[in-house]
Parts: sequence; structure tokens; C-alpha cells
Amino acid sequence: MKTGLFQCLLLCFVGLAIGCGGDQVSDAFREMNKLNMQKLVNSYVMFASVNGNVGPKDADELKNFIKTDQRVPPRLGMSTSDLNDLDSIFISDADGEPFEIRFGLKIRLDEDRSPLVFDSVGVDGMRRVALADNQILEIDDAKRYDRMWTGKLSAAETGPDESEIDLVVE
Repeated sequence: MKTGLFQCLLLCFVGLAIGCGGDQVSDAFREMNKLNMQKLVNSYVMFASVNGNVGPKDADELKNFIKTDQRVPPRLGMSTSDLNDLDSIFISDADGEPFEIRFGLKIRLDEDRSPLVFDSVGVDGMRRVALADNQILEIDDAKRYDRMWTGKLSAAETGPDESEIDLVVE
């Protein structure tokens, strides 16, 4: 099982075991969901986990899931006020443009590396792609980005080397 997905699932189970009110669990969820891209990927995976491993069919279905499933906002580190402006999480922190999202994918929750959320424009020729296992890649090759978008990438090609992982440093 990949580290990012494993951490997400582990935190979900810990949160269920001790309740969502624990400060350490809440802090860990916020840490895993600093970026809008991370919030979208994690909400997509949560949606799939309760819907036969199939992702939402569109943005409206994903937004409705985030608003109506009471487990989701705490796991995304979102407050009640964040739910009033869900459209904002569909906008890239990097380029300020709406994300492109591959809706309706069937994913394997235990080891999936499917590309799900994409920067549409990017910055300085670099676009980010978020995988189902919560890894974020920085892609500067337009052909590779297009193959990821169309799902025509082999499992070996979606695996990042350490230089491609977008480490968030603040």
C-alpha cells in the first residue's frame, strides 16, 4: 500500500476510533489537506470508498457528497464556513484556474495511482497532477500530461521518482 493513501486511511480509522474532536487527528487531517488539490483528491477517494470504488460523475455530485456526508469536512480539515464556498476548492492554488478532474473513474482503494486532479494551466511550464494515492507530481512534459489525462499511461509511468513529488514547504 502506498504511503499517502495508507496515511489517509489510517487517519480515517483513527478518527473513527477516537472521534473527530481530537486535536492531533484534526491537525493531521489539516496537514494532509493544505492544498485544494489535496482536498479534491481525498474527497474523491472518500466518495469512491462508499460508492463501490467509483468516483463521482461530476463536480456537483462531489460537492453534494462533501456537504452531506458529515465525516468528510472534518477529514478534509474544513470548517463549517468552508462548506459555504466549496467552489473555491475546485480552483488551483498554483495557477488560479479551475482544476481538470477525471470524474467517474473506478479506482482500487488499496494501491491506486490513477491521475485524478490536474492543474489546467500550471506555472512556468510545470503542471501538477494529483494521484489517487495522494501524491502530487509536477509534470513539464506535455505529452506525458496528456497521456495521464486520457488514462493512457502504464502503472510504471505514473510512479514518481523522488524529484517529481511536489513537497509542500511553507
